[in-house]
Amino acid sequence: MENLKSLRLQNRLQQLKDSYELKNLDLQILQKVQQYQIISICCTTEGGFDKKTGAFYTQDRTLNYKIKISFKRTPTSPSEFVLIKAEEAEEDFFNFPNKKAVLNKAG
Repeated sequence: MENLKSLRLQNRLQQLKDSYELKNLDLQILQKVQQYQIISICCTTEGGFDKKTGAFYTQDRTLNYKIKISFKRTPTSPSEFVLIKAEEAEEDFFNFPNKKAVLNKAG
């Protein structure tokens, strides 16, 4: 049963290649990770995944990873993850103060 799940997830990797516009580095990561046992593949259109922890966050940040792939190098090794499909948030999304804004001293 576990082998069947892994095979389906391996097929999903090919679907990712076909469905998303991926950079060369993303494609290289996909090529390398498919030699391991894939545990899960998570995709999002809103928010993203944290680069250090892999945790999902709902709000956009400066850099948003849209695809997270969890895997094991061997059946007894701890699970690891890789993130691909990095997208930068649009600058106006953060509502930065107008550069012409003037701050008055409190009186």
